[in-house]
Amino acid sequence: MRYWIMGAAAIGLLAVGTAGSFSAAHAASAAAASDGMRPAMMLAQAETKKPETTTQKVKREVKEDTAAVKKKVKRAWKKLTGYKFDVACPALLPLSHSTCTETGKNRADAKAKCQAQSPLCSVTDAK
Repeated sequence: MRYWIMGAAAIGLLAVGTAGSFSAAHAASAAAASDGMRPAMMLAQAETKKPETTTQKVKREVKEDTAAVKKKVKRAWKKLTGYKFDVACPALLPLSHSTCTETGKNRADAKAKCQAQSPLCSVTDAK
């Protein structure tokens, strides 16, 4: 009980101490701003961002496009070379069915990957 009271008192003192220092800092920055001096602390939101150049835009768009192409190629490669399995969730009373296509050294390895992606589901060979 003693520790709770001491902790509450410490938090109260900390709150009062920080509130006083914030108001003092605010008053000091306001006084400095009225003198034409730059304030000591500037908020990040107050700073303006530099506009993006055309070169930076092109590089960003090319990077996004290559990432999308890589995903499409990977998906197509899995469809061609991967093993397909039916996934029914949950295992005891299947309410939803989906397919899982994975690659691996053999069928058992690919099936293990599908089971790891969807736990508590029944994974069977696709027809």
